[in-house]
Amino acid sequence: NARELLLIIEEIITAPEWKEYFIDFPFPYSFYGIEDYQRWLPENGFKAERLQLIPKDMQHQGKEGLKGWLRTTWFPYTNRITQELREIFLNTVVDRYIERYPIDSQGLTHVKMVRLEVEAYAI
Repeated sequence: NARELLLIIEEIITAPEWKEYFIDFPFPYSFYGIEDYQRWLPENGFKAERLQLIPKDMQHQGKEGLKGWLRTTWFPYTNRITQELREIFLNTVVDRYIERYPIDSQGLTHVKMVRLEVEAYAI
């Protein structure tokens, strides 16, 4: 999920100018797969009807849209940085992302995401 973006963030948080803010930083997200849910559902009284990973193209309106999403959802990263440096950090992430994954002809950025859909019933 957001693999390309996470790789860019990893590069940035290990750079000399940012690494002091991320000493002993635990990765804040967990991405469980179908095989995990295949095990957990029966253990918790459910039978799976459908387990499916669905690719999703998360789109944002240009640089500001992408930066707004990062600002409002990536708190584990931004909260480690002083308030005065957060915009600089966000701009660094967004600029590097757009450099590698340019804004399209409609002015949109694209972040590859994956959604896990589960249909199950109690047994």
